[in-house]
Amino acid sequence: MSVVAFAVMFAGFVIGIGARYIFNSPISWTNELCVIGYVWIVFWTSDILLKERQHIVFDVIYGWFPPGARRVVAIFISLSLALVFLAAIPGTYDYISFLGRRRSMLLHVPMQLVFGCFLIFVVAVVVNAVRRLWQLFRPGWEQHL
Repeated sequence: MSVVAFAVMFAGFVIGIGARYIFNSPISWTNELCVIGYVWIVFWTSDILLKERQHIVFDVIYGWFPPGARRVVAIFISLSLALVFLAAIPGTYDYISFLGRRRSMLLHVPMQLVFGCFLIFVVAVVVNAVRRLWQLFRPGWEQHL
């Protein structure tokens, strides 16, 4: 999915550059296509394709703690993420449902389709946080820090 979104975004970018600088006739819809592709790339890959260890983190202070304390911090962070994003699901769903009445300005793509990936992202964050909590409470939790 992210490859398709990136290909769509790149194609829109190339078409827009070609139209503007080769044919001297800018096309507005290519910018909207790039934005939609970018939104999907960011939210689809953020917690669905990339695992927690693949994200860029600043763990200087976290690294100072011994493994037991790191486990407590990881449990606190995972639980916090799960609860906050779980609480956000109804409002996110409600807003995306509201967006069903709207379409993008130039391509007339339903806004539910444009931002529907955000609801998928929110659910994926909850699922991954619960999965990590499960791993942190099981034997062998050290490998999940």
